[in-house]
Amino acid sequence: MGYTALSQIPEKDFPAMKKTIKKKKVLEIPLEPLSEIPDEEFRSIRLKRSVWAIGISAVLILLLAWALTRGSSTAPASSESFSQGENSPDAVIQKFHLVSTVQGQKKWEFYSDVARLYQNQKLAYSDNIYAQYYKKDKLVSTLTADKAVINTDSNATQAEGHVELIVENGSKLETDKLNWNPDTDQIKTEGRVHIFKGQDDITAVGMVADTQLNNIRFNKDVHTQVRDTHEIETFSKPKPF
Repeated sequence: MGYTALSQIPEKDFPAMKKTIKKKKVLEIPLEPLSEIPDEEFRSIRLKRSVWAIGISAVLILLLAWALTRGSSTAPASSESFSQGENSPDAVIQKFHLVSTVQGQKKWEFYSDVARLYQNQKLAYSDNIYAQYYKKDKLVSTLTADKAVINTDSNATQAEGHVELIVENGSKLETDKLNWNPDTDQIKTEGRVHIFKGQDDITAVGMVADTQLNNIRFNKDVHTQVRDTHEIETFSKPKPF
């Protein structure tokens, strides 16, 4: 087998076949030196950043404290409503017992499961109360109520919630709120009352009387009916504690 030699390309044809390749020019950007920040301006920037950091930290601390305070606040366990919004009591006394005497004679004796004393206000707030009223050292009536406020200077008392006064002769008073004035030995209320006295069953609004339910004066809406004498309360001296 024979081979055909490649014909040589004449040198004169080389320029036509050559491609002109242009070199890419590199764009040179002259580097300019960065302007130096003056020390005073640099310190000012650092100070501003520090102030911002401290401010943010303070805000976060305040938010955390607020959240902890809000979460830890609970409603008081006591059912007391008289002292809502007041500061904490100066003293809390369990099985509170108070006795009032005049010229050596017992006039009033007060018991409660617990009492909260506020010295500046001269008040005691008590729960689950029981009081005894005396005439010439003789027990004449007893009072029970859900709670009471006592003026620790005068012993004036405001009882509230299921108030019930029972007299030694079997008379009974029921009301929601009752005030007692130790100077006059008067009991008073502006609310609705229900009184059982002898054969009388009396309802009214507003009343003034003494602790033996004598000298009763009603304000308005007085209604009376006769009741069975077998329903008369039997007076007894309960033991509060």
